[in-house]
Amino acid sequence: MMIKIILVILFLGFVAAAPGQTTISMDLKPIFQQNGRYFYNTKKLDGGAYGLQIPLQSLGDPEIDKRYNTFKSLRKAEMVLSFVPIFYLFYIANNHYVNKEEFWTIWGSTLGGAIVLDLIAKNQLHKGIDRYNHLILEPSGRSVGLSLTYKF
Repeated sequence: MMIKIILVILFLGFVAAAPGQTTISMDLKPIFQQNGRYFYNTKKLDGGAYGLQIPLQSLGDPEIDKRYNTFKSLRKAEMVLSFVPIFYLFYIANNHYVNKEEFWTIWGSTLGGAIVLDLIAKNQLHKGIDRYNHLILEPSGRSVGLSLTYKF
């Protein structure tokens, strides 16, 4: 019986001494790009565009989330597309004979497709960043203007 009481007291002591979950409130900072690098509040992000996920998704805006997820999906598609010439060389070419014209056509098409996917992905990311910056800099959605009143 004494052991149970000691265990309950120890348990309550640990629970009382354990720090509770705290919420830290931080103001969101603007994101900008310079020379292909992304900056959050003037600090360079090491992860490139993928380092923007936390600030972009912290607003919970469906449009920003959709654009960022589209960006990630297009980048994955671009990566998969880049393996097409390799698959051609190893799996499609019959009897160790590779048609040079076919290969270069596939390689050129893959390169063109990857460039187009990259441009579309970056466009989606930039639109998401623009919306993010707009929402954090103008939370009310109203534009800032100058109002002058004349008294005669």
